[in-house]
Amino acid sequence: MTVPQRNRLRTGRTVAAGLILGLSLALTGAAAETIILKDGFVIQGNVRKEVTSINDPATGKTFPIAKDTGLDMVDEGPRVVIFSTHAKQLGEVGKDVKLRPEYKAYTIPGGPRKRNDPLPPVMTPRDREAAEFNAKWRRTITVNVPQGFDKIDQQITYLDPYFCYLWSPTHIWRLAYRTSEMDPVMVRRLLSTHPELIEEPGKPDAEKQIAIAKFMLDVGWLQYARDDLERIKKTFTGGLAKNVQESLDKLAKEIDIATAALVVKEADLALSSGRYRYGSELLAAFPDKIAEPKQTDDATKLMAELKSSRERYDSGRRLLRTLLDGLTGKGKANPLLATGGGAAMAAFPSKELPAALSPLVAAGEDVYAELHPDSAQRLEFFVNLAGQVEREVKQGRDPSKRPEELLATAISGWVKGKNGATTDPAIAMRLWAARETVLSFQRADTMNAQSEVLATYKKTNPIKIDELAQVISLLPPAEPENLLFRTGTQVLAKDGTPTGIYKRKTGATTIEAAGIPYYVKLPPEYHHGRAYPVVIALTDAKTDPKNMLALIGSEADRNGYIMIAPEWGNQFGNVQSWQWKGEEHEYVTAVLRDTIRHFCVDNDRVFLMGVADGGNMAMDIGASHPDLFAGVLAVGPTPRWQNMFDWYWKNAQKLPFYVVTGEMSGLSVLNTRRIYEQWTRYGFPGLMVVYKGRGIEWFTAEPPIMFDWMSRKTRVGGAAVLKLNTEARFRWATMRNTDNRFYWLGVEKIADRNLIENSKGGTHIPADIDGDIGGNNIINIHSRGITRISVWLGQEMIDWTKPVGVNINGTSARGWRAKVLEPDIDVLLKDYRERGDRRMLYLQRLEFDAIP
Repeated sequence: MTVPQRNRLRTGRTVAAGLILGLSLALTGAAAETIILKDGFVIQGNVRKEVTSINDPATGKTFPIAKDTGLDMVDEGPRVVIFSTHAKQLGEVGKDVKLRPEYKAYTIPGGPRKRNDPLPPVMTPRDREAAEFNAKWRRTITVNVPQGFDKIDQQITYLDPYFCYLWSPTHIWRLAYRTSEMDPVMVRRLLSTHPELIEEPGKPDAEKQIAIAKFMLDVGWLQYARDDLERIKKTFTGGLAKNVQESLDKLAKEIDIATAALVVKEADLALSSGRYRYGSELLAAFPDKIAEPKQTDDATKLMAELKSSRERYDSGRRLLRTLLDGLTGKGKANPLLATGGGAAMAAFPSKELPAALSPLVAAGEDVYAELHPDSAQRLEFFVNLAGQVEREVKQGRDPSKRPEELLATAISGWVKGKNGATTDPAIAMRLWAARETVLSFQRADTMNAQSEVLATYKKTNPIKIDELAQVISLLPPAEPENLLFRTGTQVLAKDGTPTGIYKRKTGATTIEAAGIPYYVKLPPEYHHGRAYPVVIALTDAKTDPKNMLALIGSEADRNGYIMIAPEWGNQFGNVQSWQWKGEEHEYVTAVLRDTIRHFCVDNDRVFLMGVADGGNMAMDIGASHPDLFAGVLAVGPTPRWQNMFDWYWKNAQKLPFYVVTGEMSGLSVLNTRRIYEQWTRYGFPGLMVVYKGRGIEWFTAEPPIMFDWMSRKTRVGGAAVLKLNTEARFRWATMRNTDNRFYWLGVEKIADRNLIENSKGGTHIPADIDGDIGGNNIINIHSRGITRISVWLGQEMIDWTKPVGVNINGTSARGWRAKVLEPDIDVLLKDYRERGDRRMLYLQRLEFDAIP
């Protein structure tokens, strides 16, 4: 609210006087350093250790010293990033790591202090648009306060292409912005009034204009820099001094290099997110004449990758189409299927098909419809054989493979992956029947219908369960949305709302019999044949969910994410704020399940992202269901500490958190800090970002950083050992019946005394559980406050040929004797239907009583 910003989510903020994180006492490193985390995420700035102060009795002086338990942080200028040293890479910074250079900065002295007023504890902007800065980079803003209004003087004292620093001559307040958060027009005007850059009236100065254009380029405002460059060329047509012309030529070259770099970066991002048409268009427009050699090399590599991918896809598509047309005479596949929606089209062959061939052809049509460049490698074996047959026919030789063998190769490779391809039609149809059984089971609405599907399949010749798990991992959505005729209601694109948003509703849920409304936006070039990451956007209770989609929409599209945003709070259910109730987790879990049912989701890359109360929602649900998500991002949350994160912080030991807040956000930064004191000490995978002098607001510079952080995250699988890769070991805490699954450990019943609903005030003690599986097939579980435990076993978690033993709290589980377990198809299909998780599959479930 102090610097004009676009797409602001909230206009109010809570502030707290004082320096929350001890930044003014931090010990500064000798020079700016680069921290590279183990996932490759880069933090650059002055590495600091949180400090405290001690008094020297001899001199009576006070000295700052690093706290033994203080937070490790990197001061980037406008923000401080708190991290765990356990997550830091060792060794030198690689040459491919792009570092922020030293920038030219422009400063103005702060001037005399007028007053030392404390900042109001609560304030909101009085005017929709903040006052403009004058030529001395000063302004006065008026804010609403509980007793009326207050006027606050502000002055910009430092501005470089990375950040802007402000202080108040009237109030004890200094704050910082990323320069990219600011209005480019305002920044250009500020620069033009700086003593180093101001021009005399009627005397344009090319050197100063070049400096401003260079600044705009360094911020990342490429088009503004290019516009400035063209303006300079038009203004100074009579020639320039040699040194000025050299500066102009250098600027032009830097703009060209930045243009080429942008094309390469966006093309790379487009191809990695499945946007092949857009990536192809970008590479076709690559400015090779102005690019540097390395940029040309990078673009050439991308072109080669694109060409290889397209050729693989086109070959598979052409050969399969030719094969099907040769058998049926049909000219082309169902256009609905070709765009990824609907069931296989009924065949209208021009000649009679043998009974044994008809199901192969129908399955082949489905494969053709689902084919996508990212999945075309599954047809590699088929392409090789079909290409060989095509050459043989052209040479007048007898084909080495019959059409049904070629179809079998395509179908089996599609269903099970290229290593599962076979020329045997009988095996291929067994695999296809298994796939159709799983999809039918998913679509069955009642338990009786599910039982009937499963009973029918068991009477046939079913494949092995480990093979069935492979089949499930490659399935399309159970009920794929028809992308030509969408269900739900299309949202009108206005007032900043992105195009392509549809409002849908889940089926009946526990908390909402009529279903939960939610918004969904698919990424450009979406196709059901490719699995996409998902970001679940959560607003606060009083904000329209579409606003959140508008804030992150461009980055989600660039990175190829499905965006979903459930309605809750005032929009649905008349809830005023997040209440930390487990039953309300369905606003996320039910919406996620419905999305998985209709769209192709990468279960290993599902993220929660919330703002303000939506941030509380994200942190609560993430910590309560850590096995569902790859990461949690929260902006301006105020996490509950007592009787929530005082215990639940342990549940994030394998779930990365990225929390952003303002230094002056009161309980938001205080409570978040308490959590990170634990997480950073024990090496939990989390980052905390604190903007200096800011409150609870939407930080417009963050989305690109957040999506970069997300791009490096994949959900931790059902590892046999549920502990950190350090000496520390923590149990998973639970105090609500809904918080009942921690990877392969299930909490079926919690003792009444450990449920938060039975708390009588004060500090509540939750139930907890942990476990691991040794190489000797012994499952060791430790629990407290739990009376019934379930254990879910995946393919790689045990040796299925040896007896399995179970110990609970140091003794053999009651009623259990070590025995060899058999994979159970009922367990596999029911759990898959319940959770829709194609990646984390379980083949057996055990259940035990425990002493609470």
